[in-house]
Amino acid sequence: MKRLGFFLATMFTAFHLSSPCDGQQTNKLMDGRMVIGEVRDGALTGQATVIWPSGNVFVGEYKDGLENGLGTFTFAGTNGGTYVGMYKNGRFDGQGTLTRRNRSKYSGEYQHGKRNGQGTYTSQTGLIYIGGFKNDLPDGRGTLTGTNGTNQHGEWRAGLPYRVDGTWVDDDGTRGVGTWRTDGTQSGGTITWKDGREYKGDWVVAKGDSESPDGIGTYTWPDGRNYVGHFRDGKMDGTGKMTHPDGKPEDGLWKQGEFQGTSK
Repeated sequence: MKRLGFFLATMFTAFHLSSPCDGQQTNKLMDGRMVIGEVRDGALTGQATVIWPSGNVFVGEYKDGLENGLGTFTFAGTNGGTYVGMYKNGRFDGQGTLTRRNRSKYSGEYQHGKRNGQGTYTSQTGLIYIGGFKNDLPDGRGTLTGTNGTNQHGEWRAGLPYRVDGTWVDDDGTRGVGTWRTDGTQSGGTITWKDGREYKGDWVVAKGDSESPDGIGTYTWPDGRNYVGHFRDGKMDGTGKMTHPDGKPEDGLWKQGEFQGTSK
């Protein structure tokens, strides 16, 4: 299972203009930004438009030189997108929707410039997570579904499954059905690979967020081989029995996927 990726929020610095006059103004700053809006006591206050040399554009409400209230920020470039929602003191804060050009989208709560609270995230591959967020990552109760057959529910922490059940389907067609635990309790279920291999038993959530056989399980190959026994770090390790298509057994001790001999 892969960690879901996210697009970081943008923070702003206060606009304090040198003009002594109040009212509607157009100013070009030394860094190239064009500022069009209401000025009070040298600071943007009210509706304003800010255009960056890069092509980024903000249109929305200001108070004392910072974005406060409803606004729209358009990010330029191939990795750009559009945020429409609430701001507080120059940060995304409140309800908002961030849509990227790669078709990923988040709609929900922000606090202090990050996704915090309840929201819905749709990845560019079509995975949809609905649930809690903390510091931009899935955290709390939620559900994860996809058009490829992925359907999981449970609790996430820091973007990873903490206590999750259901089905996960990788991009290469590998399918896992079972439980994903990183709380110290046992994970396990059935993993089916596209080439016909199948594993049933205990697993751990390994680096890269994928399932790795670990504990006791049964592994079968499309050529007819069958192993029943212990696994560690994805390999046959400990006592176990491999039965070959011709009926020949290898029953005994295994280490790192290699048969060591009988345990007697």
